[in-house]
Amino acid sequence: MAIQKTLRAFGQLLSYPSQYTAESAELLYIILMSDVPEAAKGISAFGVFIEQHDLWEVEEAFTQTFDVNPACALDIGWHLFGEEYARGMFLVRMREELRKHGLVETAELPDHITHVLAIIGAMSDEDAGRFVRACMLPAMLKMRDALTDTGSPYSDVVSSLTTTLHHVWGAGFVLTDGSESKHSDGSTIDRGVDLLHAFPVADVHSGCGGGSCGSGCGSHAHHQHDHQQFVPLRLHDVSDSVGSALT
Repeated sequence: MAIQKTLRAFGQLLSYPSQYTAESAELLYIILMSDVPEAAKGISAFGVFIEQHDLWEVEEAFTQTFDVNPACALDIGWHLFGEEYARGMFLVRMREELRKHGLVETAELPDHITHVLAIIGAMSDEDAGRFVRACMLPAMLKMRDALTDTGSPYSDVVSSLTTTLHHVWGAGFVLTDGSESKHSDGSTIDRGVDLLHAFPVADVHSGCGGGSCGSGCGSHAHHQHDHQQFVPLRLHDVSDSVGSALT
């Protein structure tokens, strides 16, 4: 599957609607139809909605879905950490990942789903899998559950993205409606560590904000973080708060 094109198309669908939204939905349906037919069905349903409504109506649906209801916010860190201090650390790390991969930061927060999807697409397959299982899928499952029975056409997009991420990087895990996190063999998953923060920190020469350096350093030499690692953030509340867990 053309994963980078797929993630870009999902990012387009989860951006404020434009004249390119319908085109992205069509492209995404074609890509998913053969590889992830279950996800393609949701994109097809969303495409039908776009065809039957004017752009202003699609814009209104987007605003009502993601801007009015905090439970459906498109900021991944919000679903993982809420207003806890760890959210700020997550934002710092997402900004570092954007810079490391040469990705443009828009007016949205660094943990906005459009930024995060771009980061995943730029990661190695191994790193992307670790990040998706540790952070992205738990957040997507919360969003999926929050959209259940809302009647929003974007429920199909969120569900399709969740299914696609699981198809590509969720090997060994199954999605259930329970709140417990387990491996497919029944053993409990330890989701206490945000695996992204075990990765080497990008050398972004941007100061020590967010605590990545931890020493209040000011010189350029002290910003060579290529071999340093973050102290992992704890996601101790995530598995309890996710309505549908990754198991």
